[in-house]
Amino acid sequence: MVDQASSQTTSQTSNGVSVDGLPAWQLARREQIVRAALGALEEQEYERIQIRDVAADAGVALGTLYRYFSSKEHLYAAVLGEWAAFEKARPRRSSRLAPAERVRHRVHAVLRAFAAQPQFFKVHVLLQASGDANARALLVRFNQVAHESLAAEFDLWPPDEAQDVSIMLWSIINSMVTQVVYQGGVMPQVYQVVDRFIDLLVPRMEELEHQV
Repeated sequence: MVDQASSQTTSQTSNGVSVDGLPAWQLARREQIVRAALGALEEQEYERIQIRDVAADAGVALGTLYRYFSSKEHLYAAVLGEWAAFEKARPRRSSRLAPAERVRHRVHAVLRAFAAQPQFFKVHVLLQASGDANARALLVRFNQVAHESLAAEFDLWPPDEAQDVSIMLWSIINSMVTQVVYQGGVMPQVYQVVDRFIDLLVPRMEELEHQV
């Protein structure tokens, strides 16, 4: 669920063009731009990407790109959501796995994604300071989807507890991956800290499972 403020902002994207109610051909064009921008980030760092090159790769004029996105930050906030696609790419959980292992499997998938393409995590960090309201709104949505995706793994928990735990997990992921990307940390330590936190949750998981 998107909060009211972010819903209002995302519905009035750049230069008066609203995603809500756009005809299919315009949605397709917007998606074409996002995918071209995503491809650029897969090949080089965010700072080196030129918006005119993204427009050319998408097959649109630069002015057309700016009808859909108010800034480079706005565009790459959309790219971040497209890349993550937490719910779209979410695998079906195996009933053979214990609750803690299902959570571990999900969190490890997030960590592997950031480890494989750290430039996407860097964009996530950079956008925290964005002055573009459209970019901030999409970033709010990105973080919200991340929390919801993690909270869904705690489906036996009371909703407020599941939400709190998902926020803690996401905070650990952000903090530890930041150390790896910017401060010379190593991914094995990230997995170790995350796994220890999940292990602390096991007694509560077992308690709730026995109540079912």
